[in-house]
Amino acid sequence: MPVPAAGGARGGVRQVRSWYGSHVLDESLVAAFEADGAVAVRGLLEPKWIEALRDAMPEIRAACYDPSSRLGGGKEPGGDEPDTVQADGMWRKSETFARFLFGSPVGTTAAAAMRSDVARLYEDLLLYKKAGGRGALSWHRDSPHWPIRGNQIASVWFALEEVAADTGAMRFVVGSHLDDEEMVDPNRIGVGDGEISGRATMTVEAEPGDAVVFHPRVLHTAYGSAPDRPRRTFTLRFMGDDVRWRPRRAMFHPWMTDCGLAKGEVPDHPWFPVVATARP
Repeated sequence: MPVPAAGGARGGVRQVRSWYGSHVLDESLVAAFEADGAVAVRGLLEPKWIEALRDAMPEIRAACYDPSSRLGGGKEPGGDEPDTVQADGMWRKSETFARFLFGSPVGTTAAAAMRSDVARLYEDLLLYKKAGGRGALSWHRDSPHWPIRGNQIASVWFALEEVAADTGAMRFVVGSHLDDEEMVDPNRIGVGDGEISGRATMTVEAEPGDAVVFHPRVLHTAYGSAPDRPRRTFTLRFMGDDVRWRPRRAMFHPWMTDCGLAKGEVPDHPWFPVVATARP
């Protein structure tokens, strides 16, 4: 599938000129990302991008799967359909999504947050939770389970519908991306409520077009969906200049086992495309 060239439309966030290109975060937002682990970027995505993804949802939704099936779970035969399904690798399967990825400000926004010359896609992800879906807090970190090492990593999250505290807004433990290594167990997906008790948290309610940029090491969660509509959220995960490959025995995505990268290598591979770069 042909991949559109990087570049694209101007987002609604206040702009500054720098080596990252024309779509960058204000320095105060970068500082908030670094200190808190998450920051809201209001109006980053123009309505045309949101509408395009809404129109492409039947195609994207058709490729969804139950994520628990890759973790040894999944629904029992004859059981209820899961509340939440997901899709990934959308940039390789959907022309509309590829145009969005390479044409919208998501890549340059991630590069600015990471203070990186390069924003390389690690993974694209759709989470689709059906209307009236059940909700429960499930605090977790993302990156400790990934086959990479490095601190210049960032996720750009957004929703196609308005999200409030009980209908899918992102929640974060402020500053938890800076936790000491002994507080992070790469062999455990979630953390108990006792590990969150007493710590400062923030909830980021959002409207279509808003984005949340967060560090994949930060503790976060979201739950629930509105009673009259599904929750459709996208997360674009990016790697920066200091990221190197760190193979793991088990990979959530089987194709990552087959990419051929060796330990310590820059993940310079067609399956991890560069979305934004400061180099000409």
